[in-house]
Amino acid sequence: MNFNKKLLTSVFISLLLLSYSLFLNIRSIGFTDEILNSTHIKEQLSTEIEANLQSQKYMLYLSITAIAIMIFTLYKLLWRYIEAKKQLLLGKKNEKHHKNMHSRLLKYNNDLEKEISKKSAELELNTYTHFLSALPNRNRLLQDSKTYEFKQMALLNIDKFQKFNDVYGEDIGNVALKLSADFLSSKINDTRTFLYHIGGDEFVIAVKNSIKLNNTLFINKIEDILNCYKRESFIYEDKKFNFMMSAGLAFSGSKKMMAYADMALKDAKKRNVGISIFNDDKELEKLHKEDMECHEKLSFALENDNVISYFQPISALQDASLEIKYESLVRIRDKDGTIIAPFRFLDVAKQNRIYYKITKAVIKNTFEAIIKYDIHCSINISMEDIENDRTLEMLYKKFDEFEHNHNLTIELLETEEFKDYKRVYDFCMRVRSYGIKIALDDFGSGYSNFSHVLNLPIDYIKIDSSLISNIDRDINSQLMVSTIVGLAHKLKIHTIAEFVSSKEILDVVKSLNVDFAQGYYIGKPQEIKKHIPYLFD
Repeated sequence: MNFNKKLLTSVFISLLLLSYSLFLNIRSIGFTDEILNSTHIKEQLSTEIEANLQSQKYMLYLSITAIAIMIFTLYKLLWRYIEAKKQLLLGKKNEKHHKNMHSRLLKYNNDLEKEISKKSAELELNTYTHFLSALPNRNRLLQDSKTYEFKQMALLNIDKFQKFNDVYGEDIGNVALKLSADFLSSKINDTRTFLYHIGGDEFVIAVKNSIKLNNTLFINKIEDILNCYKRESFIYEDKKFNFMMSAGLAFSGSKKMMAYADMALKDAKKRNVGISIFNDDKELEKLHKEDMECHEKLSFALENDNVISYFQPISALQDASLEIKYESLVRIRDKDGTIIAPFRFLDVAKQNRIYYKITKAVIKNTFEAIIKYDIHCSINISMEDIENDRTLEMLYKKFDEFEHNHNLTIELLETEEFKDYKRVYDFCMRVRSYGIKIALDDFGSGYSNFSHVLNLPIDYIKIDSSLISNIDRDINSQLMVSTIVGLAHKLKIHTIAEFVSSKEILDVVKSLNVDFAQGYYIGKPQEIKKHIPYLFD
């Protein structure tokens, strides 16, 4: 602004100078003409005329200078105006840019807030919702347990779902879980009743303090859900599934209610009943504590190579030239050296899904004994093993590498639970391809295992202890064993009598043409070096 004032001042001064010079030029020209017209004074003023001409030249130069200054000033003024215009336009452009940036920043901020809200919602959803069923998960249950005072709780578990998963695969298993979750959701129609999917195949139904739903009605409600679930057919593509559930119920304990329901569920599984209710007599809590302690001992044994094998002899009765065979029986050695029998820990191993580790350890122990002492041994394989793909893969790999398969027999356990017959048959055929023999355990304990003899490639049948333990006094047992032996020999299958605990029993089974005997009278399970001490002398 000051510069503009200076430019205007310069223009004004230039104009004054120009006007004044023009005035003087005009005046001088008029005065000169008057002098030239007066001849009588021409001579006297000749000098004055010369001076006047010089003055006119000076004034002309001054006018030209003033015009130049004015033109320059006008140029600067115009240039300044253009620059000011540019600055004004630039300012408007910057202002528009700033407004645009501000709008974009506001939009970005709004988008960021929305994204944060969305991510927060997703995080909360992932934290408190089961990804598969969209039901509240274990974290939500723990949170709600602090918020509400639950009066009844049921922990539900799909029976033998792991086996279903192994057979049909995880994808089909996830579909089955989602359908099961939808089924349970359809059965919850009370605002005070909450359903949770706490993981895998386990669900929780919990009830806030409700006058309408007392403990008896809650039990009836859970029973109704289990019965309806058992009758429900789940259909996916061309497959049709039916499942059963077990439930553990608790009505007290506040913060420990979930633990009590879990104890009750384990009790239901162990007793093979649909529902078990936790009682305050501490009996279930005691059993649960014992299971936990057993799990700790089992884990210690697995980690420290303390899963060992005891060997029980199987002696030939009809052909004395045959060598003694041995059955490899699993034990675990505790920290203090105590030997723990399998009935104490096998169920715990199955419940905690580490049973396959037991099988792997027994395979290792048995193979080492066969290689070291050149003896014939049998090992027990259960349906738990046959239905577990990981266990089968491990077994086949071990058989591929083992060079003494001809000294090995596989005893099939839990024959009453053969459901996937094709899987069992394929396993037997694969095993026999290695030169390994097959024995059917507990034969005679049920009617179904008679069909196993006809349908499976069997080399030995082990006659169940229920027929052998009192055979010296029970004529019906003798008739039954005689029939089994006759059938087996016609099918070219060898027989083994279990539970031979006395000389009297031994004499009877020998007279009935049983091929082999096993029991405490023949030899009790112990370390192999106690059966064949001459190898260690």
